[in-house]
Amino acid sequence: MKASPLLRAWLARLAKQGVTIRTRHRFTGWGDSKHIRFEIPESTVAFTPDAVLLAMGGASWSRLGSDGEWADLFAAETAPFAPANCGFTPDWSQDFLHRHEGNILHSVGLSFENEKTRGDLTITARGLEGSALYALSARLREAIARDGSATILLDLRPTLPEDAALKRLQAQRPRESLSNRLRKAFALDSTARELLRDATPKDATPHQLTHTLKALPITLTGTDTLDRAISTAGGLRQDALDEHFMIRSRPGVFAAGEMLDWEAPTGGYLLQGCFSTGLAAAKGVLGWLESSVSGIA
Repeated sequence: MKASPLLRAWLARLAKQGVTIRTRHRFTGWGDSKHIRFEIPESTVAFTPDAVLLAMGGASWSRLGSDGEWADLFAAETAPFAPANCGFTPDWSQDFLHRHEGNILHSVGLSFENEKTRGDLTITARGLEGSALYALSARLREAIARDGSATILLDLRPTLPEDAALKRLQAQRPRESLSNRLRKAFALDSTARELLRDATPKDATPHQLTHTLKALPITLTGTDTLDRAISTAGGLRQDALDEHFMIRSRPGVFAAGEMLDWEAPTGGYLLQGCFSTGLAAAKGVLGWLESSVSGIA
């Protein structure tokens, strides 16, 4: 199923199970130890629930409601937010970014500190983004914070061994332009050819060109903005929760999903992590309610 009909079917099933969904409610905290408060367009409302499960997201894509402002209510228990699965800023000129904005480097390889990934990279007005980069985002973000920059190695033809690439290049007519030889030997588009030319000397030998084809250095100087990241690191720290995902400072209040301090390498793992922590926290809620009824809590 596509996302929209799946969501409609999901909501219909929840309604049949007696779930009440109240929209346009913004969580603002507690009135006292038992009351939980929300802002609504007309005023404020408060509830006195037996248990609470919070799933308020991280701090990216605020226009969809996930702005991370809830963290102010748990300041002492929250790690700072940071972008994850995010784009990065290379040390490329604005002219290059402007001319190649929207172009895609298809099926390239990336490596950083002996970790390798494969996928597409898209050039944006701000820099680079794409699945191959997202998988390295945590390590790259930490390296940039520590050292001020991080250099990744780009493999423009990851399925072609370097010795085979050298033979292909040497088989081209030497009188042809370098751009034509690169295009014919490796089927490189204009963006890839310019990157390769800029990363090698003007009088580069075939050995230098093929070596750079397989390990083209790109220096990254920063991440894209937090709000544009697919997901975020940071949030409620693990030591703020017990083994049932209950917030230690708030008995009966549980948390799940991206508001917890963890990050996933891709969107698929992110969704699975949110579903899994939601299920684990829900089981924690049931256990808490049962213990409360029996007088254990």
